Amino acid sequence: MVCLEMWSFEFLVLSSGLLPNPVLETSVLSICLNTSGTIWMIPFGLSGAASTRVSNELGAGNPKVAKLAVRVVMSIAIVESIIVGSVLIMIRKFWGSAYSSDPKVVTYVASMLPILALGHCLDSFQSVLSGVARGCGWQ
Repeated sequence: MVCLEMWSFEFLVLSSGLLPNPVLETSVLSICLNTSGTIWMIPFGLSGAASTRVSNELGAGNPKVAKLAVRVVMSIAIVESIIVGSVLIMIRKFWGSAYSSDPKVVTYVASMLPILALGHCLDSFQSVLSGVARGCGWQ
């Protein structure tokens, strides 16, 4: 599943070369996908932890402790997504310049980062809950 998601991101980068201004759009998309992939590693790690903890507790016959583990990891995911989203919004005007010196690229990246921050919040919850589902044996 993770490989399919990464391959689809790479396909998006390749497809962006067909857009009207391919140099600008490919640059911006590559920067945003790189940023997204980097910050996604936090909830991906939480997903693995949730999967392990929930499966161990359910296997030991402790469903109440497994439920507590889900609440704890979701609380961590909420706090993490708020912090990371806020940081992305705060650094939006500077982040593009870490990758490119072209002012158009920096401006477009600045306009994309709030959308990326919102997407990260939603993807964070999905990643963690996917780990919970794996821990329960549902996936």
